[in-house]
Amino acid sequence: MEAIQDRGERPREPIERLDAGWRAALEYADVVHRSGHDVSDQLYGRLRAAWDDGQIVEITLVIGMTEYFNRFNDSLRVEPTKG
Repeated sequence: MEAIQDRGERPREPIERLDAGWRAALEYADVVHRSGHDVSDQLYGRLRAAWDDGQIVEITLVIGMTEYFNRFNDSLRVEPTKG
């Protein structure tokens, strides 16, 4: 949470406040959203520098499941429940 809170430093975009591993994970999610074939060796290297193999699997699983649920619900016109 501290990474995105303003601490009186120079103004930065919230994404810039995250450590390199989280920025790589978010970029990875953006690329996987388009196509898993588009993940470059450079991007994967940045992921490997910050996360172990199991964590990369979990990150990929979360991305994939989110994509699946969004496509499933959008295709069937499922409306979010109010809770």
